[in-house]
Amino acid sequence: MSHHYLPWILLFVFSMPSLAFDAADLAKLKTQKFCVGCDLRSADLRGFMLVRAGLRWSRLEKADLRGVDLSGADLTGASLAQARLEGASLRGARLEGANLVGTALSTVGLVGADLRWADLSHLDVDTDLEFVELVGVQLEGTRFKHGMRCAAFPAKGGWGCTAVLPAR
Repeated sequence: MSHHYLPWILLFVFSMPSLAFDAADLAKLKTQKFCVGCDLRSADLRGFMLVRAGLRWSRLEKADLRGVDLSGADLTGASLAQARLEGASLRGARLEGANLVGTALSTVGLVGADLRWADLSHLDVDTDLEFVELVGVQLEGTRFKHGMRCAAFPAKGGWGCTAVLPAR
C-alpha cells in the first residue's frame, strides 16, 4: 500500500464514532445509581444494583443488562437499541420515548412498565409479544412493525393492543 493513503486511512479510523462507554459515567452509575444522559454503550452492567436507577436520556446501546433488576428505573428517552435484556426486570420502569429497536423482550419482566411512545418498530405486537406478560403496561403511542401504534393499554390479562392507531 502506498504511503499516500495513510493519512486518509488514519482520518477514517479516528473519525469513526466510538462504541465504548464512558468510564466516568459507569463509575457514577455504580456509586450513585443516577446518571442522566450518560454514555454506557456496550457496557457490561450485569451484577449492578439498578432498582429505581435514574438513567434518563442515557445511551445504553448494546449494553449487557442480562438479569439486571431495573424495577422502577427511569429510562425515559434512553436508547437501549440492541441491548441484552434477557432475564432483566423492568417492572414499573419508565421507558417513555425509549428506543428499544433490536432488543428482545420475550424474557423481560415488563409488568407495570411505561412504554408510551417507545420505539419497538422491530416487533410485531400480535406475535412477538404474544407470550410477554403486559399487565398494566402502558403502550399508548408505542411504535411497532408496519407503522402500527398502540392506542392504550393491552387487553386485561392479555397481550397486544386494545386498538391500534395509524402511523403519524
